[in-house]
Amino acid sequence: MATNADVRIRLLGPDDADALIRLAATDNLFDEDPSVEPSGTLTYDAARSFLGDPSVLFWLAESGGETVGFLHCCIQRRRIPGPWAELLLLEMGTHVDWRHRGIGRSLLAVMEEWMRAQEITEVWVPANVYATGFYEKCGFAQDEGEILVKALG
Repeated sequence: MATNADVRIRLLGPDDADALIRLAATDNLFDEDPSVEPSGTLTYDAARSFLGDPSVLFWLAESGGETVGFLHCCIQRRRIPGPWAELLLLEMGTHVDWRHRGIGRSLLAVMEEWMRAQEITEVWVPANVYATGFYEKCGFAQDEGEILVKALG
């Protein structure tokens, strides 16, 4: 789906490992603070395995061969009656030079289009504090409880 004449959004698969590797080398430019270090080197096999996981959805927004945004979701199977699955939106970013041009909204629109086609009716996002306002403007609402994290070290 195109957001405008300059930007194309596509869902990545295992054959797109090189695109994911390039993103990992510069993903700090898509974060709130681009001065942090990028995630680091991603091997071809790791990228291919990640993109080949059937629970992983990873969209790229591109313009002129450059990545300008991305959206990463995980399909969560449900154990209760109702829709067979829901999405967990794990990370989304827009390149620092492309912010405030509708890239994030366009990525969400493509995700929602995919959800409708799959009959998935709910998406969760454990948003960083700085991103909460954006998600609320896009129709997300606060839910009960909070996201808690435990790192095993």
